[in-house]
Amino acid sequence: MNLSVFTQYYPPDFAATGQLMEELVTYLTQQQVQVQVFTGQPTYAFNASDAPTHEVRGGAKVQRTRVSKTRKFLGRTGSGLLYCLRSALHLLKQAHRGDLLLLTSEPPFLFVVGYVAHRLFRVPYVCLVYDLYPDAIVEFGIAQEKSLVVRFWNRVNRSVWERAESIIVLSETMKQRVVDKAPQVSRKISIIHNWSDPNWIKPIPKSENPFAAQHNLQNNFVVMYSGNMGRCHDMETIMDAAEALQQEAVQFVFIGAGPKRQDCIDRAEASGLKNCLFLPYQDKEVLPYSLTACDLTLVSVGAGMEGVVAPSKFYSALAAGRPIAAICESHSYLRQLIADANCGTAFQPGDSLGLVAFIRYLAKDSQRQATMGNMGSNYIKNRFTPDLIGQEYLQLVEQAVLKDSELRRGLVNREFQLLYQPLYSLRTGILSGLELLVYWQHPQKGLISPGEFLQFAENSGLIVEMGQAWLAEAFSHFRHFTENWQHPLLLKINLTAGQFFHPSLVPMLDQYMDRHNLTGQQICLDVAEEALMSDGAAATAILLQLQDRHIQVCLENFGQGATSVKFLNRFALNAVEIDRQVVNRLEFDPEADTLIESIILLAQGINLEVIAEGIETPKQLARLKALGAGYGKGFLFSKPRPYSEVLAQVLVESTPVPYVSEAKPKAQQNEDAPLILVIDDERGMRRLLRLAIAKEGYRMIEAETGAAGLELYRVHQPDLILLDGMMEDLDGFECCRRIRAEESAEAKVPILMITALDDAQSISSAYGCGATDYITKPVNWELLRQRLNRILPPQ
Repeated sequence: MNLSVFTQYYPPDFAATGQLMEELVTYLTQQQVQVQVFTGQPTYAFNASDAPTHEVRGGAKVQRTRVSKTRKFLGRTGSGLLYCLRSALHLLKQAHRGDLLLLTSEPPFLFVVGYVAHRLFRVPYVCLVYDLYPDAIVEFGIAQEKSLVVRFWNRVNRSVWERAESIIVLSETMKQRVVDKAPQVSRKISIIHNWSDPNWIKPIPKSENPFAAQHNLQNNFVVMYSGNMGRCHDMETIMDAAEALQQEAVQFVFIGAGPKRQDCIDRAEASGLKNCLFLPYQDKEVLPYSLTACDLTLVSVGAGMEGVVAPSKFYSALAAGRPIAAICESHSYLRQLIADANCGTAFQPGDSLGLVAFIRYLAKDSQRQATMGNMGSNYIKNRFTPDLIGQEYLQLVEQAVLKDSELRRGLVNREFQLLYQPLYSLRTGILSGLELLVYWQHPQKGLISPGEFLQFAENSGLIVEMGQAWLAEAFSHFRHFTENWQHPLLLKINLTAGQFFHPSLVPMLDQYMDRHNLTGQQICLDVAEEALMSDGAAATAILLQLQDRHIQVCLENFGQGATSVKFLNRFALNAVEIDRQVVNRLEFDPEADTLIESIILLAQGINLEVIAEGIETPKQLARLKALGAGYGKGFLFSKPRPYSEVLAQVLVESTPVPYVSEAKPKAQQNEDAPLILVIDDERGMRRLLRLAIAKEGYRMIEAETGAAGLELYRVHQPDLILLDGMMEDLDGFECCRRIRAEESAEAKVPILMITALDDAQSISSAYGCGATDYITKPVNWELLRQRLNRILPPQ
């Protein structure tokens, strides 16, 4: 395959997007993709010198065209237009087009060049959105949302996106902005994060860091901001924190450039700040040292800019093994990543007091610094490396050049192979099901995994026809499986949104079940949350039909998003499948352990089975069993196998698989066990707490309002109160005050406040009104267990 990449910034330019693109291009060339890059002469290069007009770099042919080097807004706009014009002329030559165009949003008008090339030459193109325009100029105040320019630009974007083979965005919030403008392109959008190479950027102790020594950074606590200081970044909050800490042993280091850099320098000089050091962008070779010359890394996205930009330096900061403090809005994807990694915290734009408190906290706790830094470093290794993200890009570009005719030929020539991955009961070790996976043995490209072609089949509309052919064969196989296996067996089938919502789904299942004498209890359909949410009313109607037939439905990839209890209660589901990426983090990430325990408690509370996918080690299996997962699959048990191998090998098993043994019977609850009163107005939270408390052997009573909780306290005199801070009629703070006012000094009941309020003022208020301890939501269940057993005698 020949890929033509168009981006204005490319090394030796030190713009982060250019460096990321070079790493991606290098990976793709290593996977035998022929890549040619058309870019501009360096604008941000360290020494601002020209680079060769033609060269081979990282295995790719690179051609550069001259553009303006000015960094002012109008100059950059003119430079971008000139680059677009030269890109269009470059594409007039057939050899420059290749099989696919990959165009970035640098400059923002470049996608139009791909659109025109597609209309003229029928060449497919993919849009990679680094920054979203015209949203950026609206947020900057350069243009109004309803202005003629912005409305025209949005109209052009819709046309460009509709013709694109795929649209790559960097975050869920960026995707939502695109979908809000062009709902019809939702299925074309792929979220692919930026990345960092942990073999290049890796933790280096400050005491051994030459960059830290060069700039005298080894003695003080160093807070670093490295990257663009542009209009989309909240530098004001950082400068407020620097001013508040000017008398303390805290050094702020700013590395980079941008419109706000001089503003920061001017403010530091005007305020007499001696704790601010401003350095220019560093050459790529220096980054492994500059990024690790600090104790805390700052990342910033200004108010209103969420989903418009995505700070690429965030991933390098993770790899550097330093805690991260992000300044971003409450709905930012950065907050979710930081929470998942457990590598730092986030603050609202303007919350300099919170940032100052966090800096002081870390400066006094070197062990916490190290723990957060290690968590971030491990997180990047398992989620956002060049190889892992490169695989996502490779799959996407391969999908983009597939043709409908190839899919039809593959179907006619029986190039698609049906494989089955065994599903085991984690309670008994007995084979309980088989998951259908379809691979494509392409005559030229070799074996193609489902993730590489199913979305293309979905977009082309062929998925329903192809799925019917696959399921006809799979049901025939499954009948033979059930005839040769003495235990109940389940056939798990993954459905795309197109298959799930197609009118033929239920009649087809009826036909195949009747033909092969199978029942609905033997069939489980796996569906993504995104599919169900795309049309909730239609999904509910289909789920009710499936429920009438006792066909089970499993929500797949659970744990990666922010699925709520209300969502699970809304639909008639039977199971949730914990995403493999969450399972893979079990051995090194306590937050993954907490997340899985929360999922299992939640599922048990609403009678859903829990399936864990991607189990690869005995340690993962042991922990999943201990947490209460019901079923599991993964390479620890078996890789996906063809029908003949499953029939010959898996089904002859007469004993449970290794590592899995009978579950221990649940202990009876002690009627004399300590009594816990839970006061929380969220029913789902009370259900989770009920399960967690019962698991520890304690008794529980509950109230959904503060007033009702006071009455239960007076009647039952509990041994412990778990109290929500945010309730409508009588909040937890006032409820706590009233309890303390009523009780005697000799019989003070412990009160554990559990609330989503995590700011310093709320925590201080909780202790001020008499709380014994404080835990924030989402609840860390291991921490809750420790607090319960510390306050009450273990059962």
